[in-house]
Amino acid sequence: MDATSVLCALGAGASAFASVYVGAGERGPVFREDPLEVAVRRVRGLPVLQRVRRSRRASERRTDCLREMPVLLDVVTLGLSAGLSFDASLDLYCGRYQTELARAFEGAMLRWRIGDASRAVALRELGDELDLDAVRRFSMVVSESLSFGTPLADALEHQAQVMRDEQRSEVEEEIERVPVRMLIPLGTLIVPAMLLAILGPLLGSAMVVG
Repeated sequence: MDATSVLCALGAGASAFASVYVGAGERGPVFREDPLEVAVRRVRGLPVLQRVRRSRRASERRTDCLREMPVLLDVVTLGLSAGLSFDASLDLYCGRYQTELARAFEGAMLRWRIGDASRAVALRELGDELDLDAVRRFSMVVSESLSFGTPLADALEHQAQVMRDEQRSEVEEEIERVPVRMLIPLGTLIVPAMLLAILGPLLGSAMVVG
């Protein structure tokens, strides 16, 4: 076979491959999805599960923000005691900490800086958005202190101490509930297993003797 015949054969093969490839491209790639993956994806897309996930994320966000509130109060109080304004003290916290609470207050602070809302309105709406009484009390104390000129640092320091006492009480209550929760697995799993381990050989011996 000469070189011309070889080149013609190669050209014909390339044309046939290209036609097959183009035809497959027009029809689209043919593949089969795993039925389990399809079922899992459909279950995850159910509205009920989506609402549950959103509720869980909101609950986790509230928990994180509540845990960070004493730190926010300490930083703002320290800034006020050092002679900074409230905005500068709050900006100090938002710039130093990368938390959910810091990002939330940074967004609220941006609102009253660009004139979208007043400071009091932005803080009150932030408390409603996070659904936290601690943030609502914080916004109320800040608004009243800045409006009437009362010392803000002392009020925030007292609020931080109250929040720490509340969190300590919650932790103590949770610790006290642990023994009660342990009664369920103890009574349903451990005690029957112990009775079976103790009485099993005795019952077996009695059956053999009888």
